Amino acid sequence: MTTNDMHARPSVDAWTLVGLALLLLPLLTMAHELLGHAVTCVATGHQPSELGAYYIECPGTQGWDHRLVAMAGTCVDAVLAALAYLAWRRLRGPLPRLVAWIVFTVKGMVAAGYWMFSGVTNLGDWGPDVGGGLAPLPWPWLWRVGLFVVGLVVYIQVVRVAIRMLGVMLGGGKQAARTKRQIAMTVYVVGGVSALLVGLFNPHGMAITLTSAVAASFGGTAGLFNVAYSRRSNLPAQDFHIGRHPVLVVLGVLVTAAFAVALGPTIYLH
Repeated sequence: MTTNDMHARPSVDAWTLVGLALLLLPLLTMAHELLGHAVTCVATGHQPSELGAYYIECPGTQGWDHRLVAMAGTCVDAVLAALAYLAWRRLRGPLPRLVAWIVFTVKGMVAAGYWMFSGVTNLGDWGPDVGGGLAPLPWPWLWRVGLFVVGLVVYIQVVRVAIRMLGVMLGGGKQAARTKRQIAMTVYVVGGVSALLVGLFNPHGMAITLTSAVAASFGGTAGLFNVAYSRRSNLPAQDFHIGRHPVLVVLGVLVTAAFAVALGPTIYLH
């Protein structure tokens, strides 16, 4: 072991990590719902009637207008994941790189998870059969199989890339493995619990909470378990250190609280 390896002990302050998750995850959800579904609703000549934390109602859409609104949220997720990966490759500071990693991993998993979820259940934005977001499409079972296969392939690739990215940032060794588990599981637990609590405020009952909030958080990012408990990297140990940032913690709490208060109970536009 070299002198550099002995002194390179990657670490992330636990409170900073919680604050970062509380800050980023509501913003990423709003990007899916507002920048994706709501903006596309307006762009197709319609007006949203309800803006919820995990759903948007866009009445009056038919045909391709309806399909475009349904697909828009996941398309925004995919674009954000790609941009975050490109940014991660250029960034050098530990905190900016971790931010880019969270955006890539969460949005990449959620996008692929939507395709798998709709393929299996026909529920959600990409369902091709009666009741689904893309319905009606010919040969809906063929579409469902295709959606699931594409989603699964993309999901596996996102998990593998996320593991490699953390390996580059943290390096190898026991401390790096512990930090990797801390990062992945904090994002998973904070994201899932906050989504569940915010989803309970919605006026449409447990159906929205389970099929949107919980499915997109606990279900969509379940690949973080694979990241957390993946094999240790063979790369040299890296001096990756993020200390306590009280401002991030405060901002995270405020953003999540505002998200819950404003969009949890739903904003009715007409």
